[in-house]
Amino acid sequence: MNKSIRSALSVMAACVLPAIVSAQSGVVKQVKLSNFDLQSSALVSAPGTELSNTQYHSPVYWFPVKVPSTVLTGLVANHIYPDPYQGLNNMLIPDASDQFNKEYNLEQYSHLPNDPNPWKKPYWYRTTFKAGCR
Repeated sequence: MNKSIRSALSVMAACVLPAIVSAQSGVVKQVKLSNFDLQSSALVSAPGTELSNTQYHSPVYWFPVKVPSTVLTGLVANHIYPDPYQGLNNMLIPDASDQFNKEYNLEQYSHLPNDPNPWKKPYWYRTTFKAGCR
C-alpha cells in the first residue's frame, strides 16, 4: 500500500472512527452543505486534486449555486439562461444533441466561448468546509 493511501486511511480512521463511536452514543453533529460553486470543465483545466485544495484560486468566475441543483438549474439561477418553463425560453438554451442544436440554430446560445454545446464536458461543483476531528 503506498504512503499517500496509508496517510489518507490514517486520517479517515482518526476522524471517522470517533464519529462512529459518537453516533453509537447518540451524539452526532451533521452539517448540511448547500452552498457550492459551479463551473464547466471546459473552462477549468485544473485537475480535481488541485480544485480540492483550499488554497485553489480560479482564474475564471464560478457560479454560486444551492444544491441539490442540476447544472442547468444553477445556470438559470445565475441568469445565464432564461427559465425554460416560461414561454418558448427552452429554444434559447442549447440542447445536448449537436444535431438538434444545428437544426434549430441553438449553438448561438452556448454560454461557453467557442463551444457550441455547453453540455459535452462535465461540470465541477466545489465547496469548502471544516472537518472536525477530536
